[in-house]
Amino acid sequence: MNRQLRIVALAGLVIGLIAMTLTQWPRSGPQNALTDPASVERELLADQPGGALSLAIKRTFPEDFEALKAAVVERARAGRTPQEIQQVAGAFVSEATRKRRASLVQAPVADLRAYLAAEIALVERLAATSPERCAAYFADPLNDAGWFAPDLRDLYLRQNIALWQAAAGARDHPAGRTLAAPSPRPVSCTEGLDARKKAAALPDAQFGQVYPAML
Repeated sequence: MNRQLRIVALAGLVIGLIAMTLTQWPRSGPQNALTDPASVERELLADQPGGALSLAIKRTFPEDFEALKAAVVERARAGRTPQEIQQVAGAFVSEATRKRRASLVQAPVADLRAYLAAEIALVERLAATSPERCAAYFADPLNDAGWFAPDLRDLYLRQNIALWQAAAGARDHPAGRTLAAPSPRPVSCTEGLDARKKAAALPDAQFGQVYPAML
């Protein structure tokens, strides 16, 4: 995949599901015009399976959800095409996701464990279906287009919902961790998966120091 397309796919399922929703609008007649913020929200929340992710974003960071709606409405009112609106929405959500993921190092242990469980489930599927794509995930977890595969969408959805929930936990109950240095990126799929399984087995105190360094 070339760099331009990978940028569009930057946040994995987060962008993909929302972007696919945008390309299908309006689905129910003129009342669902993209120029209407209420209609944009209804479509984002009603879409399947992406509605669960949109709801998670709205619940955890309502300011991001409102900003996404505003970006869509602004472009629609300017007469942009659905494809142009899709790209704008994708870029917006990718940047928001990167920002929220960076805050996970301060998330409570329970939230981090939920995120890790979702990550392990995804990586196990990647390892079973495509070791190359699994290795690419570890090289840059937010720069992977694997969600395009139908059998991976639910797993990417679960992981990204856990991401936004953990980011909210970091905001509301920051752990105050001081990490010495981030762990080096795994050089293979097996190495990355094994490291995460070992982290998951650690007691909470150790886990709270080891896993955040992997993010």
